[in-house]
Amino acid sequence: MPVTLSSRYQASEGLSRYAEREAEEILRIYTTRFPDKRVRLILYEGDNPVWAAPSIVPGEPALGPEHCGPGFLGIVEGGVEDGEAVTVFSSIPRRPTPAEREDTEAPWVPSTRMLGTLFRVSPLLYEDLRHRHELRRQKEMETHQWSPLPNSTGGARFVPAEPDFGDRRPAVLVGFHWLEVGGAEKLGFDCVRWAQEAGLRVFVVASVQALQRLADRLPDSDDVTFIRLDRYLAHGEWAPYVLNLIRQENIRLIHIHHCVPLYSALPTVRMMAPWVQVVDSTHIIEYSDGGYPRISGVWSNFIDVHHVISRELIAMYRDRFHVSNKVRLGRMLDRPEAPRQLPAPNMAAGKQVLTITFVGRLYYQKRPGLVVLIMKALADWAGKAGVTLQFHFVGEGPFEKACTGLMRRLGLEAMTKLHAAGTDIPALLGQSDILLLPSSNEGLALVCYEAIEKGAIPLSTDVGSQSEIVPPELLLPRAPRAALKRTVEIVDRMWRDGDFVAAQGRELATRYAAVAADPTAREVMMPLYEAVAGTK
Repeated sequence: MPVTLSSRYQASEGLSRYAEREAEEILRIYTTRFPDKRVRLILYEGDNPVWAAPSIVPGEPALGPEHCGPGFLGIVEGGVEDGEAVTVFSSIPRRPTPAEREDTEAPWVPSTRMLGTLFRVSPLLYEDLRHRHELRRQKEMETHQWSPLPNSTGGARFVPAEPDFGDRRPAVLVGFHWLEVGGAEKLGFDCVRWAQEAGLRVFVVASVQALQRLADRLPDSDDVTFIRLDRYLAHGEWAPYVLNLIRQENIRLIHIHHCVPLYSALPTVRMMAPWVQVVDSTHIIEYSDGGYPRISGVWSNFIDVHHVISRELIAMYRDRFHVSNKVRLGRMLDRPEAPRQLPAPNMAAGKQVLTITFVGRLYYQKRPGLVVLIMKALADWAGKAGVTLQFHFVGEGPFEKACTGLMRRLGLEAMTKLHAAGTDIPALLGQSDILLLPSSNEGLALVCYEAIEKGAIPLSTDVGSQSEIVPPELLLPRAPRAALKRTVEIVDRMWRDGDFVAAQGRELATRYAAVAADPTAREVMMPLYEAVAGTK
């Protein structure tokens, strides 16, 4: 629907192009939400960079002095000229500061003074305490719903008629958690490109209020539209909005990547637009509440296909939700034209210089503080063994300041090189002997694939589906103190025993080949996209 700022009200000459674009976006959203109404926007300068705090009022409420303070920008109208009015009060989020663009997360600090003292005095004891707290929260998982919501299997007698879309090309609606760094988001971006390649127009939404700093990675195409519901529409308004978007844009498929309000919209979609297909992709089972796989299972009766990245998730749908016939395994790997020839391990017994690398977002899930403590334990081992260590520490996030401070306290600065998240990871792993991944939880870490492809040996906690790619002899206990001790034991054995290194290299290659033989995510998704697009 074409939208302009012209109405009874004219945009002021001093209105910035940014504010004008945002006003156009808000008007597009609300004329879609209320397609038969005259939409009046009352706009303000916001002091929040991510959320507009919109409120919807029926009709044209009387305006008082409180509505025209210093932040008042003006009034914009659109929609049906003689329709019933609806008024939306909304701010336009301010532009983020350079510091906010770099990192939206405040540096991590312990939540209480006592925990802060514990972290300073004994970081490993602090890690033990966090782990025990996580185990207690894991017991709460069973308090959440683990059964599918009921849904009609097609017995409705009165089915809404499908609109006549004429020559409007089919489209897909892709729902992200957010457009920030993450494994699920990488798959989401891939799916946008695959859908476009299949001939679909693509509409993208995100559920979490954020700067969406990776929005510029979406294809620069008229066929790809990022709709800023994350900043301008409350979750409770998504269901009617999505229904109207389906009817306006010939959306034939919804693909959910960790997007809660799209799950919540599914009853409306199923009842009012039953011709629309639904697929979702899930990655990791969270300890506290089951995470998105559990949410997906709860909504399973409203979903046509569950795409999963690991066999652990296949088992979860089967055992917890009794769903198996519509679960599709699609690995987050590319299918090379020729079988990939994996290199021998970079690690060798008796090597005098070892390069050890950590790659991950600096959030607790990756346990970067434990990584630093493991680095210290390995440095102590290396001093006794006469080995020179080089550490590479790659990542950004709220734990960065705490980790670099801990490195200084433990005397690791001279042997550690810090890297930003945009570093060439494959090249770095090609120079590395060992990859450290002592995470508290994982789905199936992409960096393990990359490490094996480049000859680095991954040492990973035995969590999620890591055992599908990492052999038993290279798996670490989840408990922090035991993980630290086991890491040193494995590194020591590899340094002393060349046969052990060779055996682990063969086992890694065998496991990688088994995973690589499975369908890829692209091979699962492209037939769905092409069928909807009518290009297959």
